[in-house]
Amino acid sequence: MVRTILAMFLLLAGPVWAAGTYTVVKRSAAPSVDGQVDEAVWADVPAIAGGFHYPWEREEAPKTVFKAFHDGTNFYFAFICSDAQVLVKPDFSAGERATVDVEDRVELFFAPAPIDVAVDYGLPTYYNVEVDPAGRVHDYSMVFYRAEMNSDWNLPGLKTAGCHNDRGYTVEGVIPLASLRQLKLFSGDKADTILTGVFRAEFSGSVDAPDAIVQRWISWIDPETPEPDYHVAEAFGKFVFMP
Repeated sequence: MVRTILAMFLLLAGPVWAAGTYTVVKRSAAPSVDGQVDEAVWADVPAIAGGFHYPWEREEAPKTVFKAFHDGTNFYFAFICSDAQVLVKPDFSAGERATVDVEDRVELFFAPAPIDVAVDYGLPTYYNVEVDPAGRVHDYSMVFYRAEMNSDWNLPGLKTAGCHNDRGYTVEGVIPLASLRQLKLFSGDKADTILTGVFRAEFSGSVDAPDAIVQRWISWIDPETPEPDYHVAEAFGKFVFMP
């Protein structure tokens, strides 16, 4: 009886996406990628909200809101992060990896297939974009498990921006769909799905004392690993792009 009532409720409620699936809606308006996330189009885009958490901490994580959409040409994404202490280096001269590794940041991982399953006698390359609160990027490619890391790789056409505010920071970005297709990331019967990880590094302390930084890790999906780890297949969900 309970199952019947639940099934009727879900039917009346409309389409229900499986856990770990996010619908990338299509919109005609293109935002200005300035880190503000204040255009009207963003208000009309569904968000991954309450799903973000600390898988490896026994406390509630600060609020993270993620939104994304496409316009048929570009994929737009935005993070809105509550943060009492925004950790960011004023100087980027040390290079993208050395700088971003000690900062607060948001992260998107894209994979063409489960990263731990061999395809054509080899593990698939996956691609990672980490953006700090100033909009600066560390992007790189990698092979499971943390092998063949290439920080010289850059995602073609990627543009990002970040903005501080009194509640934390926001990050906004755009990626040409052509770049995602060139990397052969789309899969599924309709070639409309990308395996995607959505993460946030929540750091506190001082960038001048990187060894003393308190590192906490926020994830959309709990990979159920004993230690913090985004680089496992279980950390990825699915982005389904609407036509």
